[in-house]
Amino acid sequence: MLRNRVFTAVVSGHFMVDVLNSVGAVLLAVLAGPLGLSNQQIGLALTVYTLLGALSQPLFGWIADRLPGRTLQLAALGVAWMALCYTGVALAPNWTVLLPCFLLAALGSGLFHPIGTAGAAAAVPDKPASATAIFFFGGQAGLAVGPVLAGFVLTAAGTPGIIPIAVTAIIPATILLLAQQTVRSRRTSRAPAPATPQVWTALAIAVLIAFLALVVVRSSIQAVYQSFLPKLFSDRGWEPTVYGALAGTFMASAAVGNVLNGWMADRFGMRAATVWPLILSVPAGLACFLVTPLWVIFIACGLAGMLVGGQHSILVVHAQRILPVKQGLASGLILGFTFATGAFGTWLSGLLADIVGLETVMIGVTLLGLPAAALALTLPGRVHPAMVPAAVPAQGD
Repeated sequence: MLRNRVFTAVVSGHFMVDVLNSVGAVLLAVLAGPLGLSNQQIGLALTVYTLLGALSQPLFGWIADRLPGRTLQLAALGVAWMALCYTGVALAPNWTVLLPCFLLAALGSGLFHPIGTAGAAAAVPDKPASATAIFFFGGQAGLAVGPVLAGFVLTAAGTPGIIPIAVTAIIPATILLLAQQTVRSRRTSRAPAPATPQVWTALAIAVLIAFLALVVVRSSIQAVYQSFLPKLFSDRGWEPTVYGALAGTFMASAAVGNVLNGWMADRFGMRAATVWPLILSVPAGLACFLVTPLWVIFIACGLAGMLVGGQHSILVVHAQRILPVKQGLASGLILGFTFATGAFGTWLSGLLADIVGLETVMIGVTLLGLPAAALALTLPGRVHPAMVPAAVPAQGD
């Protein structure tokens, strides 16, 4: 799999895209003091950023389905666009210029993600679930490295320190362009929908609603952690290098959790791979906020990241199977829904944090792991693929 040129190209691109995506939370935490930014303003800025990336993904996925011979070129364009926008962030003279550059970078992420997700599975057709898990591992590894790099460069050089990170994005963009030259044009179409219309029973509808609710709650928990961990510990007087490392620890462990959960889902079923990690994430998250020794905080944060972030890839794969559309659009729809709902959770958490305090909100978000685990009880068990057709609507529904 790792010798597959197309697969390694999209994984490297995902890594760099999410390195840049993760810079935002640390950047806003650093600028909160000098610019007088409230938790609500930070939450709103990160929400708009996430929404721009999320809501553009179905459109970009639809476009990619109609340009099957140009998908990697489009992915390379997304990476290059982010590099350009973050260079603008680094060189911006004031907040008025910096904020639009920061927000527009999200469109590059929106362009890359549906193409990369569909391309990873198509590049390794005999192991699509494993390929998708490793693809998301690459992205979450980028989300882990990004805050650490951002903490160091922002401490050392301020916003101009982002330039070397942005320029590095040219490397995966070039790799994607080179990989395109080795690929024959081919359509990444979904398997055709069943000829016989499927009946939407009350139970099937209830299970679908529970699945969507699970995606909303789980994505909100992860998004709030990712967005507000730097700010929470910045408020406690930590240095950017330390709370950047803490945010990186959360995302690094989430990347590892993705691979472990993919293995668990194949061996024990999606239900077991989702319910138990969500339950165990509650004590781990509470320890992260309530204990005082630094080393315990880092361990608890790592456990929380592994337990909360590990379900992302298997939920995406499950959603792709039940959507009777082409692969690019299917990827864009589920990723857009996931990121958009996480963004709303971030905005709401920022709003509440200015009223009741950020630590109280983070504890409340952590406790949402329990109702999320209850919703996950409706997921398929070990015989996952056999249960998918019952929930697939007829074409045109």
